[in-house]
Amino acid sequence: MPRLPDPCFAPDCTILVDGREVPARSGEPIATALLSAGLPLLARSAKYHRPRGPFCLAGSCQACLVRVDGQPNLRACRTPCADGLVVQTQHAIPSAAHDLLGVIDLATPHGLDHHHLGTSGLTLNRAMVAFSRRLAGLGRFPDGPLPVPATPIEERFDALVIGAGPAGLGAAEALAAAGRRVLLADSEPRAGGRLRCQYQLPGEPALSLVTGVEARVREAGGAVALETPVLGLWLDGGTVVALLHQHAAPEGLRLVRPRRVILCAGGTAVPAVIEDGDRPGVHWGRGLAVALAEHGTVPGRQAAVLGDGDEAGALSARLEAAGMGVIRMVAASRVLGRGRVRGVADGSGGEFRCDTVAVVGPPAPATDLARLLGAPVAFEAAAAAFAVTADADGRTAVPDLYAAGEVTGAMDAARAVESGRRAGEAARG
Repeated sequence: MPRLPDPCFAPDCTILVDGREVPARSGEPIATALLSAGLPLLARSAKYHRPRGPFCLAGSCQACLVRVDGQPNLRACRTPCADGLVVQTQHAIPSAAHDLLGVIDLATPHGLDHHHLGTSGLTLNRAMVAFSRRLAGLGRFPDGPLPVPATPIEERFDALVIGAGPAGLGAAEALAAAGRRVLLADSEPRAGGRLRCQYQLPGEPALSLVTGVEARVREAGGAVALETPVLGLWLDGGTVVALLHQHAAPEGLRLVRPRRVILCAGGTAVPAVIEDGDRPGVHWGRGLAVALAEHGTVPGRQAAVLGDGDEAGALSARLEAAGMGVIRMVAASRVLGRGRVRGVADGSGGEFRCDTVAVVGPPAPATDLARLLGAPVAFEAAAAAFAVTADADGRTAVPDLYAAGEVTGAMDAARAVESGRRAGEAARG
């Protein structure tokens, strides 16, 4: 059962992937359509040409780069399907599913030191260098020139809230309630962040929070910009300037000068530390939950959910309700299979058959934008990563920069909303 049987999830178009027709839903990501069709392999690793599939399903890991309608290196998890869309896998001969260069991985089980490969003689060295250069790079040049974005016109807002997850929604609501003009920006096609997983954990706000906050933001003269990642932040004359790339129509760059910035960017998916954990069929748990909730994608027949806590339990319940068998494990030692997951080993000799592995855990805080402005970060043990340092009201060491939610460390959705609300109230000025 590749999709839930609800008619709203029925395919309504066809895309062409390496010459193969794949049913899809208009607007859903290419990666989601491929998972629904039982095709998780869509790329090869740069050096060893190991099979690769989408991991994060959220645009952060770049494991799903493909060529689409002649344009290289587009994220399959971010590029929407449309009837007749032509998708080609990259960095493989002839395709990712049947890559002749996959022999490199099989022939070098202990690794390959390419710096010393073929250096015994000048002639051999030149031949190896020429061969290596043909393998280097990623993708081919586009079929035609790419559009040049127009010079952005400067916009001004009282506040820029980066991230429309629980914390961002809390911050935007607090600011809009005080009559502040807010630009709420998020790279995702829909607001809600982890609420889109529809885990419905105790104390977690309902997804309906999104509709109410978006309405309040617009009523206060602000705007909601989805599919609009923030490319950078910098100081100009002592004030913060932000550059955004709006992918939704009308596509283009936006230059925003806000009085305050509230960073609620959450975090990025963290791969499990496990042997062969890069195989197609290993996915970030939240990405799978969103694909199931919004596109009806059932990724396989049997899943191993790696992780503990309420979120792992909620994902397991969602997958079981979708008809999948589920094995719950705190951790595993190895993923079995090559072109796709065939099982997991537990480190004590036990092996469990599955075709999907879901990795559950706190994301790595997305500190990049804060660090561009010089905001300090500190190691956060619960997330096992560095997080933005902020006080109880979200203030950072950088004037007019606030931070809230998982970008400051691991927390549940209810705490993230409250964290964003406090930061929004502090940023009212």
